[in-house]
Amino acid sequence: MPDNARPDNALWGGRFAAPAHPAIQEFTNSLPFDRRLARHDLLASLAHARMLRETEILSRSDSDLILSGLSEILREVETSELVVEGPDEDVHTWIERTLVERVGDAGQRLHTARSRNDQTAVALRLYVRERLEDILSGVAGLQRVLTGQAASHRETFLPGYTHLQRGQPVSLAHHLLAHVAALAADVQRLRAAHRLAGVSPLGAGALAGTSFPIDPARSAALLGLDRTFANSMHIVGDRDYVLDAAYACAMLSVHLSRWADEIVLWSTREFGFIELDDSVAQGSSIMPQKKNPEAAEILRGKSARAIGNVTALLALVKGLPLTFNSDFQEDKERLFDTLDTADWSLAAAIAVARGVNYRTDAMEAALEGGMLTATELADHLVRRGVPFRRAHHQSGEAVRMAEERGVELWDLDLETLRACCPSAGDDVHDALRPDAAVAAHDSPGGPAPGRVLEQLQEVDREVAALEAWLDGRTDPPIRRAHLEERLLDAVLA
Repeated sequence: MPDNARPDNALWGGRFAAPAHPAIQEFTNSLPFDRRLARHDLLASLAHARMLRETEILSRSDSDLILSGLSEILREVETSELVVEGPDEDVHTWIERTLVERVGDAGQRLHTARSRNDQTAVALRLYVRERLEDILSGVAGLQRVLTGQAASHRETFLPGYTHLQRGQPVSLAHHLLAHVAALAADVQRLRAAHRLAGVSPLGAGALAGTSFPIDPARSAALLGLDRTFANSMHIVGDRDYVLDAAYACAMLSVHLSRWADEIVLWSTREFGFIELDDSVAQGSSIMPQKKNPEAAEILRGKSARAIGNVTALLALVKGLPLTFNSDFQEDKERLFDTLDTADWSLAAAIAVARGVNYRTDAMEAALEGGMLTATELADHLVRRGVPFRRAHHQSGEAVRMAEERGVELWDLDLETLRACCPSAGDDVHDALRPDAAVAAHDSPGGPAPGRVLEQLQEVDREVAALEAWLDGRTDPPIRRAHLEERLLDAVLA
């Protein structure tokens, strides 16, 4: 090789006579961040090599060396005996160089019927699915904490708010389950992203498949992926699954932000609905009395980061021509940051949720002063034949009268109530207490204790189903086959 040719560790150096400019080499190298894909690329390489062996595209002697070499590298990477570092431009080059150093020329046959385009895509898909499973486990953990608290507070009442103004009484359980319902929607999005990432691109090559008699279905099965691609051009240029995962995580971050904002608000003296355990609060460098909900505040801030990453990824892919473009190198850092942020945020949210002490006395006190059962008064009149719009108007007059006297609706005597609401029945006061109002809201999905119990039972079923699905997720078949106790016997089986 001429002195100025590309180095031996480049996968594409034969065409080039001049070495890469140092600035260009540094600018284009992705190993510093894509090295976290080493495990997943090794698994995909094992599946590809096993398929090449079974289709007799590779000889048994070469494939034996490749499979045993890859298995050993995988074991060392997973146990941190081998550090992914060096002069290589990306993790895929690092793997091939390391393999060739260990098994010789046979290692150079691994790339038969494969391109870095389908190689990169399959490693990233495996990584995305694995990380989404971790995030789903975190979501289930947070749901468990919140539902456990809800189960203890089915008859703890507080104001429900619209426009941040007191609206109607609800139970604390019902309020907490609203956040759980948002997380349930996140589970659906995350699992959909997981499913959409489950396509194996192996066999697509650079863009036009391959002339070798490959078996893409076998590669997919070895990797535990759900299906194979329909169009080779589409699959190597497809990053929809990256966007799907990023969007699902961004929505999760938004829901965590809304919950965290409530933690911040409720922990203020003005609300006083909760007190945070010292372990999940922090102090001030100048004001000794302060107890700040900083973790919750940072959770709010993390959502902006996740949203920004989705925007960046959308902008990245919006104008790219088919098929593969090196712009895709930019998807990884945004994706990795999003997945990491979701994982860390869930761990922090679970810790904060466990550190919340609910001040039910403050919640009960907040039920007064807001005329929270005015709607119940209107409903009472409707049941006695008054058209709702008229009942609404009459109830508003009663509210004004109570405010002028500085009392609650339920403190007005019957004669005074009937001055505003002529059709009020003798039992009107039975409907105006907050606990009675909550119990009366027995419609499906409502705050009545029985309905809350139904919600709790449904959530328990959903979370149990998610946990069972996660427990059923196992290592890809190719990993189980190549990391048996007797490594060589498993490789050659």
